[in-house]
Amino acid sequence: MLQSLSYLQQESTPILPDSIWALSWTPSNKLISGSADGHLRVWDANELSKPIHDISSHPLAISSLSTSSDGKKALATSLDGTVILVDVDEGSQLAKVETGREKAVEGEHACWAWSGRSSRLAIRPMANSTEPESNGSGEGSGRGVLGGEGKVIDTGKGKFGMDLKFSPDGRSLALATEQGHVVVVDTETQSWLYSGSDDHLIVLYDVRAGSRSGSGGKGEGAVAMMQGHQSWVLKVAASPDSKLLGSGGADSTVKLWDVGQRSCVSTSTGNAEVWGLDWQPAGADTFAAGKQFAIAGDDKAITLYRAAGSA
Repeated sequence: MLQSLSYLQQESTPILPDSIWALSWTPSNKLISGSADGHLRVWDANELSKPIHDISSHPLAISSLSTSSDGKKALATSLDGTVILVDVDEGSQLAKVETGREKAVEGEHACWAWSGRSSRLAIRPMANSTEPESNGSGEGSGRGVLGGEGKVIDTGKGKFGMDLKFSPDGRSLALATEQGHVVVVDTETQSWLYSGSDDHLIVLYDVRAGSRSGSGGKGEGAVAMMQGHQSWVLKVAASPDSKLLGSGGADSTVKLWDVGQRSCVSTSTGNAEVWGLDWQPAGADTFAAGKQFAIAGDDKAITLYRAAGSA
């Protein structure tokens, strides 16, 4: 028997100048937001009245944001393809690459990856150099922390890379394309992969499973589909204990799903499209795993939600 869960709205940040398109919650209990005004803002999750750092990092809207596993560095890209690496604690820029075309970035385990206007996926190591500039081409060896020698993989799927995500151990990388394909590169982990799209569905994949079509690699076949949103699913994020999945949609709703039962156990209605959703990481505060999450979107603010009964 399914049990409904109650998550209560908590405090919010002030209204920002523009929509928030990206959101991340770090183990040091900081929230990082990327906005359509090109600013990265770092917040103390316990004090949302004003940002700790307000970094005017990009000339156009920030479309993708990723943080390192220790929460000390953040990687963000804007619609013009500018990729910035920042020190979260200091609020300073560490490196910059002008790719001119990329829209999705992900950084983890001393590597970073990007994809954009092609079927190609590029992976590059973080260099030891502290020089801030690149060669500007987005290819080969640039200077600075983001300029290590890397490799480019042509996935043969789609014309645009929409989103990227490393697995927790860094040994696999998932790429979502505009055609609804999900490509998993170098899969060695045993974990779930989730996707949400404009068909209103959330799809659950087991990356250990082989392709049933016989024409692809691991992870091609979906093992479950969850339906409940009335419009595009814009963001999905699993809780730290992997028991719950949070989703935000263009229908202005936030839904929580029981992964084991494949069913919705909570729905909250917001004021605008929800573009960002992230859970408080384990160890970031006193709450148990899966008890608190944050959302952001076209309402131009970050809002916290906490499980009823959590002290």
